[in-house]
Amino acid sequence: MKKLTAFILVLPLLLVMACGGEKDSGSAAGSAKSSTAVTVRSGGSGVYKIGIATREITNDYNRDIISSAQKVVEAAGGSVVITDANADYQKHNENIENLINSGIDGLIVQLGDAQQLAPIMARAKAKGIPVVTAGVGAPVPDTLTDINGDNPILSILASDALLSAVGYKGDIYIVWVPGAPLLETRKRIFEAVCKDHPGVRLHEVPAEHNPAKVQTQIEEILTANPRKGSIAGIFGTYDMLVAGANEAIRRAGRDEIALIGIDGDKIAFQMLLQDGSPFVTTVVQDSPGIGRQSAEILLGVLNGEIDPAAVTPQIPATCYVATRKNAVEAVGLRWGEGFWDDVQIDKNAIIAKYPQTDPVQVISPTVP
Repeated sequence: MKKLTAFILVLPLLLVMACGGEKDSGSAAGSAKSSTAVTVRSGGSGVYKIGIATREITNDYNRDIISSAQKVVEAAGGSVVITDANADYQKHNENIENLINSGIDGLIVQLGDAQQLAPIMARAKAKGIPVVTAGVGAPVPDTLTDINGDNPILSILASDALLSAVGYKGDIYIVWVPGAPLLETRKRIFEAVCKDHPGVRLHEVPAEHNPAKVQTQIEEILTANPRKGSIAGIFGTYDMLVAGANEAIRRAGRDEIALIGIDGDKIAFQMLLQDGSPFVTTVVQDSPGIGRQSAEILLGVLNGEIDPAAVTPQIPATCYVATRKNAVEAVGLRWGEGFWDDVQIDKNAIIAKYPQTDPVQVISPTVP
């Protein structure tokens, strides 16, 4: 990470922060009502033991889902066991199997491939363990529901922002991690949108979950394309992934390049408000709400307060576009007023520099 500036290196301060300030993610029909007063009743020990299996913890999106779910369970008197596979797909599946065999009462699975998870979820069902998935992006058989941002909507909003920023023409590079289902979806939607704009030429940048490596990749692309205007923009399939790309573009002085991301992580707002940054938009999703609803639905089913048959197979979270013209309101919704002190940015200076002329338009996807 030597190549990243001190701006990027503020990230360790964020690792332990759970978010606050985001409005509730809008309950779809059949989902649990938002409440932190879920009671816990369990035969035997008197408390529920909930497993949370995550494929990786690489950004605020992951951390906030996990921490929000953990808070709900522990506030209700339960206990939580968390596993992290460090982006290893096979290890993730093994961790889930181990949790299922460890005597847990319920399970939350964060990230994963729906097809690979299906046979494991069948074994959980056979043991009487209810499961909620978070961020898988598709309903998994034998689970209660998948709660996630609506990735087609997230991608269309990001696509519109980037294409508008580059004038609907030019060479655009897509940075994603091959095999990551959510990122594959976001990439696929962006490619579909671009088909309506013949002036756009797309280039793929397959990456790993590593901003420093992405910085190196983008530096090489910039070196190979030194003429200003030869690169119009970069579509980042999530904010943290392209933090290194942001730094590479800034260092090269290529301020004509537009960069966007998805998720609304703290690093995204830092990049958005940084002097000379090419980062123009992040599409924010309610990560804390995803974690909160995951735990509330799971506990509600365990308590007999929610009928599993009444839970919709997929529950989308709210989202909205954050730009420099609505950044103050967007920050408040996602991170609260503590953001400004946490990242040492002068809120009043931002308002003076970027007049806040646009309101935040929260989108609440609904299902029947």
